[in-house]
Amino acid sequence: MKKVEVECEQCGGQVQVPKDVIAGEIVGCKDCGSEYEVVIGAQGTIELKSAEQVGEDWGE
Repeated sequence: MKKVEVECEQCGGQVQVPKDVIAGEIVGCKDCGSEYEVVIGAQGTIELKSAEQVGEDWGE
């Protein structure tokens, strides 16, 4: 399976995205650990946006 590489916004490293990725899937940068949500553009281009971090809710 081939992968597409997209530049990490945080560290400039390469985030590897599988060719068969689905919109909304989460991928991570192996260099800094940043997580991104995959967005598929109109022409089928793969874009990444920062994944939202969900904080712990301790029942408060």
